[in-house]
Amino acid sequence: MTVDGLVSGAGTVPPCLLPWQRLPDSASIRLLCFHHAGGAASSFASWQAGLGPAVTVVPVQLPGRERRVRQSRFRDFGRLLDELDEQLDPLLDGSYAVYGHSLGGLIAHELTRRRVTTGRRAPELLLVGACSPPHLPRSAVAPQNASDAELASWMRELGGVPERVSRHPDWLRRSVELLRDDLSLAHSHPRHPVVRLPVPLGVLAAQSDPLLTPAQAREWARHTTNDLQVHTMPGGHFFHREFPEATLRVISQLLPVATERIRADGRSQMSGL
Repeated sequence: MTVDGLVSGAGTVPPCLLPWQRLPDSASIRLLCFHHAGGAASSFASWQAGLGPAVTVVPVQLPGRERRVRQSRFRDFGRLLDELDEQLDPLLDGSYAVYGHSLGGLIAHELTRRRVTTGRRAPELLLVGACSPPHLPRSAVAPQNASDAELASWMRELGGVPERVSRHPDWLRRSVELLRDDLSLAHSHPRHPVVRLPVPLGVLAAQSDPLLTPAQAREWARHTTNDLQVHTMPGGHFFHREFPEATLRVISQLLPVATERIRADGRSQMSGL
């Protein structure tokens, strides 16, 4: 099946999905992936091949980049979540997990939180990478106080500016504009009281990431009543681009735990018949 069968009320493919996205019934679980600030769904381009046919990788594309470049970017977290919740809900009636990187981790967590608190199906597994728990002070630079040059410098220090972008001033300017809006989005994230979610939680934290220390990564334990696993990754804030094989190796180790949970729930339901 493709996204052609998952249409909105207006009869169109949800904009946050890639038009060529496949949703095979043979996969055990769907993995929704939310990208980092200044990034795009293409950062997960190799994940389907890396994780294999048992997992359906579903990259989620925020507006204002790549094929959605002409659409206005969100700067309000609540409005973005409303749109994603509406567009993604048809995909979430079966078994799924979520991964979010940096800003994407906040989105993945907040979407999970909303679904739990509204009584809808939660993911089998919540995975966040390079993302501080939402109850801690924000570690990213404040976009409203930073110049373009300061944002570009901060992005370079994190390893977020490819060499080809640095060589083209227009590309760099557009990258900084995108980053500023995405950081504004992150800073608009609401400060909710902590809700401990009944969902296993995996945290991928890099050895050299200045935005997420090992102690901060362990603070995610406050957000789950289930298991927390913290995995130390090589590299820096963008370890999923620097070391994709290591990243997918950890995720491929965690997803079977989620699918085993699905099978166990199925056996429990069968025994009650």
